[in-house]
Amino acid sequence: MPSSSPTKQVDRARPLLGTLVAIRASGLPETEANRVIDAAFAEVADIHRLMSFHEPDSDLTRLNRMALAQPVVVDERTYQVMGQALEFARVSAGIFDPTVAGRLVAWGFLPSAHLSRKPNQRASWRDIELLTSNKIRFHRPLWVDFGGIAKGYAVDRAIECMAKLSLGQYLVNAGGDLRVSGSASERVFLRLGTPPKDGMIPAIEISNGSVASSSGREHVRTVRGKKVGPHVHGQEHGPVGLRSFVSVVSERCVIADALTKIVLANGPRSAAILRKYEATAYLHNARHGWRTLGAGHDEDQVSSPNTTG
Repeated sequence: MPSSSPTKQVDRARPLLGTLVAIRASGLPETEANRVIDAAFAEVADIHRLMSFHEPDSDLTRLNRMALAQPVVVDERTYQVMGQALEFARVSAGIFDPTVAGRLVAWGFLPSAHLSRKPNQRASWRDIELLTSNKIRFHRPLWVDFGGIAKGYAVDRAIECMAKLSLGQYLVNAGGDLRVSGSASERVFLRLGTPPKDGMIPAIEISNGSVASSSGREHVRTVRGKKVGPHVHGQEHGPVGLRSFVSVVSERCVIADALTKIVLANGPRSAAILRKYEATAYLHNARHGWRTLGAGHDEDQVSSPNTTG
């Protein structure tokens, strides 16, 4: 019989969003902790169902198939994510662009099984129109993918769902996109994929906030003699992050998630956008090592996160 006394913490994980989503609840009776975790997983599963590029009946697939011919009604959450994706496209002048899915299909990172009409090479985020009543339409043939933003949004929704149900300490981690809610802080290690020569691993402390990380270094492949990765520069349509790693700290995970793609593409020139969202980025590449950009830092300041052995 489940105990009703407070427990130190309850940890559970499920495969969702193309990764392993881990959820932790602390400071609650075990039955209550499991109840709020169940609700959080249900919310993440909904977002997975609505925004998957792979699922034939998702909102995203219906948009990619039908939104050129007619306005498509989508779930309010899909509409919100599209609005946020277009906001980041505007502030980055198209460096972040949710319409780069055609490139990812061509490079083998996304499937094309459920799509027929090929995207127009000149199509961009500017060809997406948000209408009233959660309707969206396209003005050119294009394919949208929310891979640069949906995980962060799902993490936020899961945290908010649990916080509405009960007062506790919560953590949601979707493959490195992480948010912490409550009084305790969480140490997050910035792992570059290869062991550091000095054995020291950079770490940051997160309290009532989020961190998201992105890199294309571990997923590089060669297509027609050219090295490509899973992140695309929305203006130049080429791969970014093949030799870089970035973690962005922000209040909300959806912001951190999107900003990682902008920083990978634009490096230190992203500092103004980071400051706009009161976010901090820890950027690493082999040539310059670590750089800290954004909130609380000068535009060209070079420093590194704390390290631990």
